[in-house]
Amino acid sequence: MRYATRYTKKFALAFGLLLAGAGMILTGCDSVTDLSEANQNPNDPVEVASSQQLPGNLVNFSYQVIGNEAVRTPSLWIQQAAQNVNEPEIDTYDYTETDPNNLWGWLYAGSIKDARNVQEAARSEENFATLGIGQIIEAWSWSITTDLFGDVPLEEAYQTGNPTPAYSEQAAVYDTVFAKLERARQNLAEGNRESLGSADLLYGGDTDKWISLAWALEAKFHMRLSESDFGAGLDGSGGRQARAQAALDAAQNAFPNGNADNAAFAFPGGDNKENPWYQFTIQGVWVNSHQLSSHYVGMLKDHEDPRLGIQARQVGAIDGSQSPPTAGAPGFSPTEFDPSEDFDPSDGTYQGHENGVDDTEGTSNVSSIGPYYSAEDAPLIWMNYAELKFIESEANLILGNGPAARTAYEEGIRASMNQLGVTDLANVDGSFVDDFVADRLTAYDNASDKLRPIITEKYKANFLRLTPYHDWRRTGYPELDPAANAETENGVIPVRFPYPNGEFNNNEENVPTDIGRGIESLDAPVDWDSGGS
Repeated sequence: MRYATRYTKKFALAFGLLLAGAGMILTGCDSVTDLSEANQNPNDPVEVASSQQLPGNLVNFSYQVIGNEAVRTPSLWIQQAAQNVNEPEIDTYDYTETDPNNLWGWLYAGSIKDARNVQEAARSEENFATLGIGQIIEAWSWSITTDLFGDVPLEEAYQTGNPTPAYSEQAAVYDTVFAKLERARQNLAEGNRESLGSADLLYGGDTDKWISLAWALEAKFHMRLSESDFGAGLDGSGGRQARAQAALDAAQNAFPNGNADNAAFAFPGGDNKENPWYQFTIQGVWVNSHQLSSHYVGMLKDHEDPRLGIQARQVGAIDGSQSPPTAGAPGFSPTEFDPSEDFDPSDGTYQGHENGVDDTEGTSNVSSIGPYYSAEDAPLIWMNYAELKFIESEANLILGNGPAARTAYEEGIRASMNQLGVTDLANVDGSFVDDFVADRLTAYDNASDKLRPIITEKYKANFLRLTPYHDWRRTGYPELDPAANAETENGVIPVRFPYPNGEFNNNEENVPTDIGRGIESLDAPVDWDSGGS
């Protein structure tokens, strides 16, 4: 069953109590192109304080963007997850222009519009803290939109009375992204915790952490554009070296407290307040067949990676009707993670499903996403310290700083291990982690292309996030074979999302058509993608 456009459980229901407490009402619009009317009620024009709007913006961004379609579909294409069903359409790249309609609306009529509303109210109040946070959310949302779709409506997107906004080139979108991050840091530096009150659901009003996150995002985006000829965000000439240095400079200002600065959105759990991965993959609100890929499980086993026991549930631990859900189906008796057995490819305790295979093994025969990511109260990771260290490693590699690249590579691995609490697993102590890190460093030292181990470890440390998809498109790592039964031309893994049919219905004169439509467009790289894949 196609699920990309069918898991639209009402967002207001998912966090109804929270949003009601924040004084927020989420509204829709008839057309995702006619953005001028989004989230406006002409019959009840009420000014709402920015601190009351901010919680809804943060929840919306977390639930509908970071934890939804923008990540779920790429998690299949980069083979961390697999669609364990008969006729796995999305997993075989049968991804048409109807599939991203919801995501386009969640971005344009949701997180971007909400962030702009927060900023408008904050400016009138001179509330610099909420203004800066709104700018970060808008900048990040624009980056996600252009990274997935390429050229998108920007300058004209919210013009009153203009239902057919022109499209802006990706370089121009990133000009806006970097400019907004810079202004956000300036505003947050003038803001204060008191003005946020309880509105900051991510960092509890700590404006320094938001400033740090803005620097981390800047480092991320510089590295993403490292193979492009864009000048966005650079003071002087562009180029790979300049991008790497800019990424490194930004990283020095980010996450000074390590994992304590991770951007992790907390879901309280309980009825309609659960983590979206729990709802989607365990509880079965939509489906629970989005499980681990055999490619990913095989990689973790091959590397004897102790994160296997955290990122994957044991086979059988899936049935959301059980209490607690992690207990699995009746008769399931979980065992402690055992590295002496569970890394054996023939051992069935942890098992993945082959991407694209037109057959279902039954959800009880395949590992589901681990509870660190999919418990009902699991935090949703926006960005982590480990990613920052791998950015530093790659930047130093580009700049010829070999020892610094190796050090940051090791620090990235250890940051991921610490974040996931690997040493809390039974049978896994500090010496096991040290041995694992030593093996990864040996692989790094022996690699003919040291970018390969950097991106491979970054891929694992950013499980179920968008970063691995962007890195794979940019670098070609990790090396992936297309899924079985691929529907794309020449059987290639998709390198973009297609423009939604809502845009063709409402703004056809402006939608780029040189890349084709629907499945035909999936092999057309976005502008920053050098074709490393």
